[in-house]
Amino acid sequence: MRLAVFLNSLGIGGTEKAASRWAWGLEPRGHEVTVLTLKDGPRRAGLESRGVRVRVVESSAHAVADALRETAPEVIHAHAPGHPHEGDVLGGGLARLPRIPVVQTNVFGHLTNPRENAWTDFRLFISWTSCVQAARRVFLALDENFFRRASVAVYPVDPVESPSAANISAFRKRLGVSDNETLFGRLSRPEPNKWTDLALNAFMRALQNNRSIKLLLREPPGHVSEKLRTSPDAHHFIVMPATSDPDELRLTMAALDVVLHTSSIGESFGYGIAEPMNLGKPVITHSVPWQDQAQIELVRNGECGLVASTPLTMARAILRLAGDTTLRHEMGIRARAHIRSLADPDTSLSRIERILGAALQGCDNPFAVEDLKRAKATAAYLDTHQFGLGWRERLALYPFYCRVRFHERRRAIRIQVFQQ
Repeated sequence: MRLAVFLNSLGIGGTEKAASRWAWGLEPRGHEVTVLTLKDGPRRAGLESRGVRVRVVESSAHAVADALRETAPEVIHAHAPGHPHEGDVLGGGLARLPRIPVVQTNVFGHLTNPRENAWTDFRLFISWTSCVQAARRVFLALDENFFRRASVAVYPVDPVESPSAANISAFRKRLGVSDNETLFGRLSRPEPNKWTDLALNAFMRALQNNRSIKLLLREPPGHVSEKLRTSPDAHHFIVMPATSDPDELRLTMAALDVVLHTSSIGESFGYGIAEPMNLGKPVITHSVPWQDQAQIELVRNGECGLVASTPLTMARAILRLAGDTTLRHEMGIRARAHIRSLADPDTSLSRIERILGAALQGCDNPFAVEDLKRAKATAAYLDTHQFGLGWRERLALYPFYCRVRFHERRRAIRIQVFQQ
């Protein structure tokens, strides 16, 4: 197939990571791939080094149409958030050309952009949880009809091995972490819209009971960094700048004993969880039932790590893992096995390849039967686990979830009226 991959930018985020991995992964399978992007970025070098053509396109319908006319793709793989965005210019470009099938990777599990229905033939969600939540947010049944033109291709994670024990030991020593200290880590970009104080508050609670723990943050928002530098417990915190260097990130993750991952908006997949798991690290995360919830699909509670959603319960989780080296090791082994199975690149590439072929031929989803079975199992797991453990967590999570669902229902009704 001649394939055009269309996305907003080639930045360092998870969307661009997955789009690039799939683009160069399809080339050796005999497909001719061209990446069309509205903004250049650091992912371009990796694509071109693997023989994938990249073209930066002006954000206008005319320019997009010209680029598609010149590259002449048989099918398009677009990456979109599921709500109105700059990349909707693709629709204007397509309207000027003979019809080209479009398979969309829906990044955030949203179906609140009715305009894109005019040019989107298939939707692929990036986790099973995101797929379930997408249907629920607009009150669609998870049935055969939903999966007729929708499926899942989980974001890919290539197996990688840890740096040497000597390099890890030297890195920890450079950070001032002794052998008898447990190093927790929170790794993220300093984006205020994702930051939550949960992990920090929980760690400070735990620190009152265990002085042999430290927390590495790479990289918190500026005001948080300043607060930690002036804290009486400053020597228990290690603040490092964000980095896009893969070797530096790998060494940082490998040096951690446990990952703390919290986000105010949750995750529709979560490379910040998946990549440490890939290195055999257990993760403590939290539930955000009114937002994205793939984090509890990746971190199966009690198996790959722990899910705790209040400062008290997360502090208990921190203390539990800090005090049990064997449990950390066992959870880390299960975390690595789970993520390498769930996010296997060959599996997602094969799914994408089949869906692209189906779109080109005008056929329905070839995985519909198995997709429905998997989605129903995911929905049941989500309902069992997303409101936490015990009445305190349920009280902290359930009421606000109900309020959000009420507003989602109102929005779904407005969209239905708009479409009529």
